[in-house]
Amino acid sequence: MKLSRWAKVQAFFFGMLLWVPALLASEGEAGKAPKTAWQIFHEGGIVMWILLIASILIMAFTIEAFIKIRVARLAPAAVLAQLKDAIVSGNYPLAYQVCAANPCYLGRIVQAGIERLGRGREAVEQAVGDTTAKELNGIKANIQYLSVIGVVSPMVGLTGTVMGMIKAFETLGSSGAADPSKLAGNISEVLVATGAGLFVAIPGFILYYVFRNRIQTVSVAVDSEVNLLLEDIPFEQLTGYRVSDYLGAAAAAPAPAA
Repeated sequence: MKLSRWAKVQAFFFGMLLWVPALLASEGEAGKAPKTAWQIFHEGGIVMWILLIASILIMAFTIEAFIKIRVARLAPAAVLAQLKDAIVSGNYPLAYQVCAANPCYLGRIVQAGIERLGRGREAVEQAVGDTTAKELNGIKANIQYLSVIGVVSPMVGLTGTVMGMIKAFETLGSSGAADPSKLAGNISEVLVATGAGLFVAIPGFILYYVFRNRIQTVSVAVDSEVNLLLEDIPFEQLTGYRVSDYLGAAAAAPAPAA
């Protein structure tokens, strides 16, 4: 249901790309039918197709982000419960196997820490921190493109504006004021391209900041669970411990219930 609502929001932004130019262009002479959204879109020139692709990318990145940036996706409750049982009981090989079998955000971070249990608390914390940063970079990768689209789209619209103005002055220079309809058509292209660029950039920026804050909130929640998992591990007693030496024995042990 939530995904459907986000899809509707993005469909609205996409529709704005086709609808807003109608607000910027004139309705034409009296007695003539008003231009359709497609006709106005076509007046914007090639930059409108670029902005259309940008709008589709915004929709795709938004849906992907909504699916990925959730606590239930980054740290599944079943995986967290198994890790708690294994670590509390001191069965670190089993905890490692749970992480390997569930390659999620939580699993990869905890796995990196377990691999370095025998090197002390500082080494484990360093491994956890490095893996967390790497995982966050992966999550943020496509979200960054929302910001890029927000920055570039007005520039693309401005490019259309410049192209339209060049055509307008070429028309004015070749025919003077004898053919105002051609001049008006070039100016219409200027307005459509400028408006479309802004209406693509605005939702791109808004969604970028929304998901950036969402990533921070979700990652803090998951990181707190990781800290709880690691804080009671007796590192002093595990000096020289290598989880790989015990994986065979752990494989024969039954996994705790989720």
